[in-house]
Amino acid sequence: MLTGLLNLLHSFFSHPALLIVLFVIFILLNILDGHSTWMVIKPNHFRRERNPVARWIFRKLGIPRGIVIFKVVLLAILAVAFAIYARHETFLPSVILLVANLVFLLVVIHNYRIHRRIRQPKLPDPEEKS
Repeated sequence: MLTGLLNLLHSFFSHPALLIVLFVIFILLNILDGHSTWMVIKPNHFRRERNPVARWIFRKLGIPRGIVIFKVVLLAILAVAFAIYARHETFLPSVILLVANLVFLLVVIHNYRIHRRIRQPKLPDPEEKS
């Protein structure tokens, strides 16, 4: 029974169409990550960016140009790597993309939550005396 389940999962994750769908989702999540990052660090709050490489690029190239260039270069490198590897085997790239998509989904949700928290007006403290 366990062997049958593992074979089913392997055949599912080895399907080339799944790899394409997962990569499209990866691209969409990266676009949302770029947008949510821009929302959090604009106009020049670079210290909010946790990735030191991205933060350095954003400082050098500015926002949003740095975000766009960083994402395009990253996605291009990954697309080539996945295309080369997927010629031989699609199971592992599909699993990697599934995990990466889950991580990026959490990052995007986190970024938008931070943006919402940053942009909320500060309420006066009822303990303070005017």
